[in-house]
Amino acid sequence: MLSYVKQTYLPPSRNNPKRADEFNLYDIKFFARGVAEMSSYFTSERSHLPQNYLNKKELRAGYILYFVLPNFLKVNFCLYEASILKRFKGREKIKVADIGCGPGTASLACVEYFRGSCHKLEITAIDQNTGALHDAKRIVPMFAGSEVDFYTNYSHLNRKTVSRRLKGKYDIIIMANFLNETGRPEDQAIFVDELFSRHLEKEGVVIIIEPALRFTTRNLMKLRDMLLSWSIGDRQKMGGAVMLSPCLHKNPCPMLKQGDRDWCHMYLAWKRPHVIEQIDRLIGNHKDYLKFSYLIAGNDINQAEAEEDVYRVVSAPMRTKGKIEILLCNKLGIIKAVRLDKDSDSLNNDIEKAARGDLINYRGNGAIGKGTKFRRIFSR
Repeated sequence: MLSYVKQTYLPPSRNNPKRADEFNLYDIKFFARGVAEMSSYFTSERSHLPQNYLNKKELRAGYILYFVLPNFLKVNFCLYEASILKRFKGREKIKVADIGCGPGTASLACVEYFRGSCHKLEITAIDQNTGALHDAKRIVPMFAGSEVDFYTNYSHLNRKTVSRRLKGKYDIIIMANFLNETGRPEDQAIFVDELFSRHLEKEGVVIIIEPALRFTTRNLMKLRDMLLSWSIGDRQKMGGAVMLSPCLHKNPCPMLKQGDRDWCHMYLAWKRPHVIEQIDRLIGNHKDYLKFSYLIAGNDINQAEAEEDVYRVVSAPMRTKGKIEILLCNKLGIIKAVRLDKDSDSLNNDIEKAARGDLINYRGNGAIGKGTKFRRIFSR
């Protein structure tokens, strides 16, 4: 990836082919300008994100260098979260649609996830930026070799044109970091609904990833509620959508009902590559964790809800003097679980290790005393 960025986007006069994978300080400064501009658009100024912003070469270069690896890891996380290999056990061929593919980030994550498995992978990558598609055409085959059938399609990213570009039905449909650019939650819901009804296989999954910003994430939470209400009220239209993760139930989102302060998002610990660390120092970023919001949905109406004593952790542990607090969510709603330090014992000390996204076995109304069972049953 590093050599591709240097060879493709660094001026020939500055490119040393003998050091294609090495970035010196001048290289870092050259690409950091585009990264800083993109980072500004993606955070505080996202509402001012220009249409087709990847037309600018310096922004494409910055995106590939700085954003592809973190987003690759987010998609990879979602593939594991959806238990894709288990879901499609015994299948010879897996069809993937990477919608809003950019330079092929989600496609790369699928290649890595299925590498070494017995599945033949066919990926259709769609984007409205020809420069990004050109990068994807070069980067993905270079990473995948001959193991993957990879096709790219140019299309405006709206429901009518995307639907015309998709051929038949797919096992995995991925929309990473672009759905928030397609209009109101109502418009997004119609878009996703048509993908479900027209292009998702019976056992297939839709993976949606969005920035972990309050506005974009709460819109994703609203989208989730719309899809579920449609699936209950009009199964013929929706095909019976179910939420596979992070939600454990099909009730309206309790965090939305509580007010407009909170938003449900995930973060992953990671070790920054040296190049990204150097860019962070130059532009003042602190990319210590990978933060994102996500939704994994399927159309299997027989999918069972989690039991009432299974919760998802939806906050980081909050430690204050003499106690630990943590927010848990399931079909009963959101509760704040609190354990006083003096009540610590072998049955409840998992609260000290719990992290956002963990699944917890707990029966109670929030208080965790001595002898109260609080167990992590799934953690990352």
